[in-house]
Amino acid sequence: MPNMPGKKPRILCLDDEPENLQLRLTFLEQFGCEVTMVTDAHACLHAATRESFDLVLLDYHLGGEMTGEDVAHDLRSREVRMPLVIWTGDPTIPESAKRSVDAILSKGNSSPTELLDVIQNLLPGFALIPPRKPIGREAPVRTGRKAGPGAVSA
Repeated sequence: MPNMPGKKPRILCLDDEPENLQLRLTFLEQFGCEVTMVTDAHACLHAATRESFDLVLLDYHLGGEMTGEDVAHDLRSREVRMPLVIWTGDPTIPESAKRSVDAILSKGNSSPTELLDVIQNLLPGFALIPPRKPIGREAPVRTGRKAGPGAVSA
């Protein structure tokens, strides 16, 4: 899909840990991205081949036998034409994994601003919002209300 000035990038995020997905959702939405989250390789491949995304953000270790590298190879073999980024906590991923994607970020060492920089470099021309203050360092906002049964957080 060609880059369009002012368009929000659509990002597909794959991580087998829902807490990590929620953190990525927070960062990406603050950057002005539209985000779809999936928790397994099959759902990622299904979404990427049936919907239109501008970038895929992959975890490397997926809890099963597949890795982010495997998903990247499967996406490329299906002629999915969009940048692929692995964001992992494993500093020892193989060189073949690094070659299978357009960028690698380290969960422990890369800041949200670095994620924004990678997205801006891979998707020039898209409308992204730089953070006004450090992301992830703010104190939680307390509203005095408790979520009731059935409450869902985004």
